[in-house]
Amino acid sequence: MSHAHVDVDKLMSRDNTAFPAGAGKILWIGLLAAGVVCAAIAILKAKNTEGLAGFQLVASYHAGLMAAVGASLGALFLVMVFHQTNAGWSALIRRQVENLTAFFPFMILLGLPLILFKYDIWEWMNTKYVESDPLYQSKASFLNENFFWMRSIAYFLIWFWLARSLVGFSKRQDETGDKWLTAKARRRSSYGLLLFAMTTAFAGFDWIMTMDYHWFSTMWGVYFFAQGVGAALALTLLILLILNMRGKLDGLVTVEHHHDLAKLIFGFTVFWAYIGFSQYFLIWYANIPEETAWFALRRTGPWMNYSMALAAGRFIVPFLILMPRPFRRNRMILMFTCVWIIAFHVFDLLWVIRAEAHDGAHGPVALNAWDALAFAGPLLIFAGVVVMKIVSGPLVPLKDPRFTESLGHKNYV
Repeated sequence: MSHAHVDVDKLMSRDNTAFPAGAGKILWIGLLAAGVVCAAIAILKAKNTEGLAGFQLVASYHAGLMAAVGASLGALFLVMVFHQTNAGWSALIRRQVENLTAFFPFMILLGLPLILFKYDIWEWMNTKYVESDPLYQSKASFLNENFFWMRSIAYFLIWFWLARSLVGFSKRQDETGDKWLTAKARRRSSYGLLLFAMTTAFAGFDWIMTMDYHWFSTMWGVYFFAQGVGAALALTLLILLILNMRGKLDGLVTVEHHHDLAKLIFGFTVFWAYIGFSQYFLIWYANIPEETAWFALRRTGPWMNYSMALAAGRFIVPFLILMPRPFRRNRMILMFTCVWIIAFHVFDLLWVIRAEAHDGAHGPVALNAWDALAFAGPLLIFAGVVVMKIVSGPLVPLKDPRFTESLGHKNYV
C-alpha cells in the first residue's frame, strides 16, 4: 500500500480506532452474568449429585476453563513473539491479541471451585486411593498436593506478570509515545518466552495429564500449547473481522493482515495435527498398557465417533479451506473458519478432559445438555472479559514506532 495519498489523521480518528463511551456495556455485562449463572448452576448441581453424573459436570466445567486459559496463553505467546521478532506487520493487530490476555485474573477465581472436587478430578490427591499403588509411589515426589498447588500459583503469577507488564508497556506508549517502551517489551519477551514454555508445558501436565496419573506423554505440553495458539489466532482474526464489519479500523487493518493471520492459523492447524498424530503413533507403536489405555478410552462407544469428528473438524476441514490463497483473503470464509476452529478448540478440550468421566467398564458417558451448560460458564465469562477490554480503549497501539510499516503491509504469497 502506498502512503502518498493516505490521510493518516483520518485513519487514526477516534471514530475509527475506538468505541464511544458506554458502547457494548450491555453485551459484556450480559455475557458475564450468563457465564456466572451457568457456572453456578453447574457447580451446585455437581455438588449435590453423587457419583459419575456429578463428575461429568465438573469435567465439562474444567474443559471450558482450560479452553479459555489455553486461548489466553496462546495470545500471551503471540504478543511476546511479535515483540521478540520485531514483526512490524503485527503492530496494528497486537492490541486485540493483548486484550485476550485480560482473562488471567479471572482464571484463578474460576479455578477455585475445582478445589471442592479435587479428589474427583485428580484422584492421586486422595492418599487412601493411591497408598498401595506402586506406580503412584514412583511419582509421589512430584505428584503431591502441596507441590501441585505451589506450582499452580507460580504459573499464574508468572503469566499475570508477563501479560500485565507487556500490556502496560503498550498502553503507556499510547500516552507518552516513548519508543523505548517497545525495546523494553522486546527484552521482557526474550526471557518471557522461556518462562512461558516451561510453565505452559508443566501446567498442561499438572492440570490435564495427571487426571489419569497412570498415563504419561512427553509431547503433552506441546499439544496443549498448539491448542491454545491456534485458538488465539482464530479469536484474534474473528475479532478483527467483526470490528471491520462494524466500521472500525477501516484502512488500518486490511485484508493483508487478515491474510497473514490466516496463514498462521493454517500453520498451527497443521502443527496441531502433527503433534496429535505423532503422540498417537508413538503410543500405538510402543503398545505400553499405561499409555494405550488413554486412547483406548476415547475409542469406546460414542467417543470413537467424537475422536473421528475431532480429527476431521480440527484438521481436515480448516486445512482444505485455508489452502487456496483466495479463501485466505475472503472475509466471510475466514469468519466461518475462525468460528469453526474455536468451536473445535472447545471440543478438543472436552475430548481430552470430559472423557475421564467414565465408570471403567462401559467407558465415558456421551455428551449431553448439562455438559454444554457446564463448559459454557467459563467460556461466556471469558467472552465477556474480552468484549469489556475491546470497548474500553483504543483498538490499536496508537503510537507504536512500527505503525507505518504495519500500515503499508503487503502480502506476496
